Amino acid sequence: MKLQYRLEDTVEIEGVSYPIDLSFDTVLRLFDLLKDPILTEPEKIVLGLQLLLGVSFLYDIETQNTIFLSILETFDIWEKPKPRYDKKGNQLKPKMKEIADQHFSFDYDAPNIYAAFYQSYGIDLFEERGKMRWEKFIALFGGLPDETRFRQIVSIRTRKMPTGKGNKEAKDELRKLKKLYALPKEGEEDESK
Repeated sequence: MKLQYRLEDTVEIEGVSYPIDLSFDTVLRLFDLLKDPILTEPEKIVLGLQLLLGVSFLYDIETQNTIFLSILETFDIWEKPKPRYDKKGNQLKPKMKEIADQHFSFDYDAPNIYAAFYQSYGIDLFEERGKMRWEKFIALFGGLPDETRFRQIVSIRTRKMPTGKGNKEAKDELRKLKKLYALPKEGEEDESK
């Protein structure tokens, strides 16, 4: 995102311009679609293009994949993994970001993210569905202040356990908080829903 340029709202494919829907809720639905264990990779590509562009293409799946990945990279939704090589110079499979590195979930933490946007910016995210662009959403999301419940929960999840003698109470308290605010494991349902 560059402040001196307008946000693009179309994408050109083989000389034809298509309007693109990059509202934050559409991109979040795209993330859901890409994580869906039932869908095949080709289905995810076809449905992802339909979600973003509202059209179906008759191109072969490799061409559709190239278009899809290009859109995701161009609009900063996904960053292509950097190539990795072994000691002999052979290219390795791209390393995906570890789930353990993720300290929040747009799904699981949705109520606290909603509240943080409202508390910090006076923005009702439900009223912004279909309007607020992904780039704006993610910039505001990154700027949420530490005073919000969402940031406090993420802080608990990332906080290191105290070391040294005499910290038993602090360790016990932090352990209890980490358990209380832990993200569910992949495939587990949120029992509070």
